[in-house]
Amino acid sequence: MGHISPKVAKHLVQDGLVTGIELCGPHNAGFCESCVFVKSKCKPIPDGRSGERVSEFGGEVHSDVWGPAPIKTVGHHCYYVSLTDD
Repeated sequence: MGHISPKVAKHLVQDGLVTGIELCGPHNAGFCESCVFVKSKCKPIPDGRSGERVSEFGGEVHSDVWGPAPIKTVGHHCYYVSLTDD
C-alpha cells in the first residue's frame, strides 16, 4: 500500500518497461514518512495457539481495520479492512 522504491523505478525505466519518464541523474530518495509509518512494528503474534484449530470455513476469522487514510480512494473510501480465515 505504498510506492515502489527508486531502485525499482530506475530499473523499470532503463529496461523500457515504462515510457514517458526521464531519469535525471543520481537521486537520493531521502526520508519517506509513509514508509516509516507502514514499517512500524506491533506486538508479536505468538507462534503457538491454545485450543484446537477449527475445520470449517469461517470458523475463526481475524480482522483488522486501518484508517482513516490521509488520501481517499477513487471511490472516496478512507478505510481498509482485512479478513483472514484461520
